[in-house]
Order: sequence, then C-alpha cells, then structure tokens
Amino acid sequence: MKLVVFGGTGPTGKRVVEKALAEGMQVRVLARSPEKVTHRPSGLEVMAGDALQPEDVAQAILGQDAVVTTLGVPYTFKPVTVYSVGIRNILDGMQQAGVRRLVAVTSGGTHPGRDPNNPFFFEFILKPIVGRTLYADMRRMEALLFASEVDWTLLRPPRLLDKPATGRVRVAPDVYTLPDGGTVSRADLADVIVQQLQSTELIRKAAVVAD
Repeated sequence: MKLVVFGGTGPTGKRVVEKALAEGMQVRVLARSPEKVTHRPSGLEVMAGDALQPEDVAQAILGQDAVVTTLGVPYTFKPVTVYSVGIRNILDGMQQAGVRRLVAVTSGGTHPGRDPNNPFFFEFILKPIVGRTLYADMRRMEALLFASEVDWTLLRPPRLLDKPATGRVRVAPDVYTLPDGGTVSRADLADVIVQQLQSTELIRKAAVVAD
C-alpha cells in the first residue's frame, strides 16, 4: 500500500509513519521543512509542501492508495483553521486523484454537549475556554468529513501520552468517549490507524480509541 500522511512530522504522525513502514507500506510525508526530517528509512518519501496549500496537498496525494491525517495544533485562544482547511484540501485532492480511503484523527473533545465521562477540568475549563477555538474547528472538520463521499474512518482519542504501545486499547464506534478511558498512547493510536487502513469495519464511522 502507498500511503500519504499529513501531519507526519508531528508526535502522533511520526508513530503512524513508523508503524506503516514496519507493515511494509510505502509512506509519503508532506513537510514544510523537509530538511528537518533527518531519519529517512527505506520506504519513506518526504515531499516539501504545506497542508494548507491545495496544490501541495493534491500533489502529495497523487499516486497514493490511502491517506492519513493527524494534522493538529496546540491549544490557543486565537482562531484555528488547520483542521477544516486541511481536511477540505485533502478531500479535494483525493477526488482529483481518485483516492478513496482516508483515516482521520480529531478528539473526543468534539462532543457538542456535556460528556459525563470527562473530568470536571476538561469539561468546564479546557473544552469551553482553553480549547474552544480548537474544538470548534475540529467540529467543522468532522462536518466536512461526514458530508464527503470518500471511505473515511474518524478516530477520536482522549488525552495522548508519549508511552509505548500496550496493545490493550478499546475501539468503540458511535461514541465520543469511554468510561475510565481518559488517555491513550500515541503508539497505540498509530497501531489502530494502520490497522484501519487495511479494514472495512469502520468505514464511514467515527470511533473512540482509548485505554
């Protein structure tokens, strides 16, 4: 499988790239500063470009079999458009290239109401105040994804940890969060992403991935 990863130089995307290469996939990464990607194992191609530029995204998708996006930004009080603009460019590029399979990542924080599985601090401070603009743009991204005609899978992890994979994650469709599922390792999430690329189980479904 030929795979292009958007956000492939970020903390989660790097693990997706590593897992996909370990599975024998050919992986392409779009990077604004490709010279900073110093480790380039066999099977990895790094292209110069920006996920917010439609032409760069379309060129990166050309010739690929599937797409993963782990694009993201830190919490900010400023307006956020990375998620919605990124997915719009990706969907347009997929249509132009005739590519159908897409696995995308947002967050359980996109729940539009109050989620009883979340702790007080997240539900009443992070989500509505600190992360308000970020989650609003994630919701715009999800709406664009749901309205598309591609074979998408949307994964909504909770708080991401930089820990080794445990192999004991829970994947549940049609919910935003799980009881006692407030974290997941980036490595476990990457494993699920790569698994879903080779599965039809969650096509056109959104699912939580949590410990």
